[in-house]
Amino acid sequence: MNIFQLKSKPHGTERLPEFLEENFIAIGWPRIGDLSNVDADEIEKRLAQTYKAYTGQTMAYHKGMINAFVNTMQPQDVVMITEGDYVHIGQVGEYYYEELYDNDTDGMCHRRPVEWLATVERNHLNEKVREHLKNRATITKFKYPFTLAEIEPYLLGKSDSSHTISPKGEIFEKAWDVLVKALNSEDEQIRVLAASAIWQTK
Repeated sequence: MNIFQLKSKPHGTERLPEFLEENFIAIGWPRIGDLSNVDADEIEKRLAQTYKAYTGQTMAYHKGMINAFVNTMQPQDVVMITEGDYVHIGQVGEYYYEELYDNDTDGMCHRRPVEWLATVERNHLNEKVREHLKNRATITKFKYPFTLAEIEPYLLGKSDSSHTISPKGEIFEKAWDVLVKALNSEDEQIRVLAASAIWQTK
């Protein structure tokens, strides 16, 4: 099992809310087609055809990012995405291609499903993991053995609850605060709707 940090702006657009709500991750580089069963050499050929400005080290970087997401990352590997002071942790599935999003507007056709397992305060992760998360590349593999990350409790749901929040992170917390405040509304209908929404989260 490997660990990867991933940035949440495929093709330059912030997609973290969609990643969390729809349980997937994605990278950019649209218009190079479905990359299922495609190796690094073929990825480079397609990049050369579509992104003609990519040469030398620039080509090597972009090819490396795509190859890491498509071929190096494997089902059950761990992905981490930073959001402010928090880190979302999940396990990924198989690469898949969404043709509908293969354009410069959406730019997130290369995807993997994710089961989000925990959201952790970054300062509760060890130094090696925090250093890994500082990497500015689109995707980066953790360079140490998995056990040195010390994240098993978060994957197994056995961590100290004071160190974690809902898998939806700050988005969930803000929504929860709104619901709690709505319980004190003078409008009975609003109170009933808020109570119903809270009950459904149990």
